Amino acid sequence: MEQHFTIEGMHCKGCLAKVSQALAPLGDEVSVTLDPPEAVIEGSDAVSLEEVQAALARVGSYTARAA
Repeated sequence: MEQHFTIEGMHCKGCLAKVSQALAPLGDEVSVTLDPPEAVIEGSDAVSLEEVQAALARVGSYTARAA
């Protein structure tokens, strides 16, 4: 299952690294890009928006919404 989330608050490669590391445990494969500011989480189980928000809150002032 592939899920897309728009990530707000990312401005640089440092942000990209933090968000990637925070979301990595949520899926089998995680891809994060700055342009567009998006995370793609692939895995056998669905990930809730709340799980994504909680992971992001631990590393900075980032927010997500379903894309």
